Amino acid sequence: MTLTTNTRIWKALHNEGANLSLIKSVLQANSEDTEHSTSSRTWGNNVTDIIRSTNLNSSQESAILSCLETRSFSEKTSVKLIWGPPGTGKTKTVATLLFALLNLGCKTVVCAPTNTAVVGVASRLLALIKESCSSDHSTYGLGNIVLAGNRVRMGIDSKNNNLLDVFLDHRIGKLSKLSVSLTGWELSLSSVIDFLEKAESNYKTYVLSSERKKKMFYGSSQDELDKKKEKILTFGEFIKKEFHNLSQELVKKMDLMVDTYTHLPKSFISSNDVKNIISARQALHHARAFLKKNSSRHDFEIRRFVFECLQPLRLLPKCFRIPTLLETEDGMRFCLQNACIIFCTASGASQMSAERTGPIEMLVVDEAAQLKECESVAALQLQGLRHVVLIGDELQLPAMVQSEVCEKAKFGRSLFERLVLLGHNKHLLDVQYRMHPSISLFPNMEFYDGKISDAAIVKESVYQKRFLQGNMFGSFSFINVGLGKEEFGDGNSPKNMVEVAVISEIISNLFKVSSETKTKMSVGVISPYKGQIRAIQERVGDKYNSVSDHLFTLNVRSVDGFQGGEEDVIIISTVRSNGNGKIGFLSNRQRANVALTRAKHCLWVVGNQRTLTMSGSVWTKLIRESKRRGCFYDAVDDKNLRDAMNDAMLKVDMSDVYSSFQSLSMRRGRMNAW
Repeated sequence: MTLTTNTRIWKALHNEGANLSLIKSVLQANSEDTEHSTSSRTWGNNVTDIIRSTNLNSSQESAILSCLETRSFSEKTSVKLIWGPPGTGKTKTVATLLFALLNLGCKTVVCAPTNTAVVGVASRLLALIKESCSSDHSTYGLGNIVLAGNRVRMGIDSKNNNLLDVFLDHRIGKLSKLSVSLTGWELSLSSVIDFLEKAESNYKTYVLSSERKKKMFYGSSQDELDKKKEKILTFGEFIKKEFHNLSQELVKKMDLMVDTYTHLPKSFISSNDVKNIISARQALHHARAFLKKNSSRHDFEIRRFVFECLQPLRLLPKCFRIPTLLETEDGMRFCLQNACIIFCTASGASQMSAERTGPIEMLVVDEAAQLKECESVAALQLQGLRHVVLIGDELQLPAMVQSEVCEKAKFGRSLFERLVLLGHNKHLLDVQYRMHPSISLFPNMEFYDGKISDAAIVKESVYQKRFLQGNMFGSFSFINVGLGKEEFGDGNSPKNMVEVAVISEIISNLFKVSSETKTKMSVGVISPYKGQIRAIQERVGDKYNSVSDHLFTLNVRSVDGFQGGEEDVIIISTVRSNGNGKIGFLSNRQRANVALTRAKHCLWVVGNQRTLTMSGSVWTKLIRESKRRGCFYDAVDDKNLRDAMNDAMLKVDMSDVYSSFQSLSMRRGRMNAW
């Protein structure tokens, strides 16, 4: 969290003139003021078509309709909680809700804890819009969407055209240029239309003028006559020359029209105007190409050419309502006040004053369970705000809190979690589309009381992948590294080099299979400890990142860095290896939940069975479950892994480990831990 964010939070908490009506009402137990039942109200064909076209399941559809229904209660405040466990299509549900709100013209601010999360949900909405629109004018209507924030932190560059089209600073710049560039539009348009309407008479005038010039040179010497006389152009050549000169400026302005209907709100330019702009632009380019190819033909036919070009030009508006934006603040106010959907970080909502945006009807907070209560305050104070939708899962990672004092004081608790504790209803998204059933079974029962069902797609036989040979590498397995050593470095974050060796060997084998079989494969390695993450990254280097065919990708990150992510194969390194069952914050259930729910096809947990069993944590239950299901394996049973372990133990001082674990036998000059 930056100083800017903290400053905004402080000001929001001490804002005496703030709108506190919603804050006061939501911080109560479940009441009539904040919860309403969903009626059978119809929302019109557009919204119904949106919901149907996205193939939502019943829990997703019900969640969206419940949120839309709150708009019927304009005199009351409302808060809706959408509970989105891993893989249940939370982002898709949010994007569909926003698409519906956009079509309904509901002024909405969309927040998330981080710039990355904001960009994620904005990208998903833009993808939905693109899928539903004609390819000819897929950017029409984007003027009603604004993405506000730090361009660098959001990772927006020239490659992200879709995001640039809605990014606030970029839009202000485009609109400022448009107001200047489209000056003289009416004159350019009328000149081309007038020429085409009078093409034949214009040619006659040109011929008469040329013949007069010839007569003026009568009696002159032959040399002078040859120099001064001009060849009279054919009808086609004349049309080509004059049309090219007249239309050149209009073509430039027509090309700018893409920016016009992309960045102007729909209230400033109609869909009919957009269709006419596209038709006229195509007609102009076609006409210039046609004349270039056919103007010298003796049978050149002007009437058809004029008709095909003239008709779309006549339908164009004579002028456009493009605002003159003299100052940046003017541009910001224009864009925000005319936007229907505004994306920003939660702290960025403090910049959305009533003077800039106008009244806000609804607030949608994505990843709400990762947003501290104090960070929610600025967004909840938006002027005119009556309805709030919070989407998240309090059983996954909360906001990051560095201080133990703050953690004990529940500083990291989210508004989402508080409302759940106060008894507010959560609308559960109850179908998961990510994990093979062998992977989802344990977290579903352990964290969600078996409330989540597996989608049909993950139950199909083709969803089960065998990337490596052997039962050890099935859809789910616990791979026991019976002897390793947890080492604490300068940063007091442990690492286990024996586990590093095992994981490195598995990655190498996966890469080999991917290269030989040309199989696309994404692999993720997760560990709760930064020390282990660094050790694995140093071991594998950038060998797998430099592969040009992109068939194989590798991500090595902490649990916190993996929230919201997914890969084909996930390898979890639990690191801890001791004789007393101490595992530190590895025992955190929220971290365990995130780590265990990132894999699509294969999840392999690498750890010390004895240490984890003695911990009395969720990992104890996982080992018991893996044994019950026949998914428990010893790493030493695989020759490649055994050799990798033995090599690693030669480089690690194991003397203090021997007394805690079983004795070692020497075999072929190597230490063997079995």
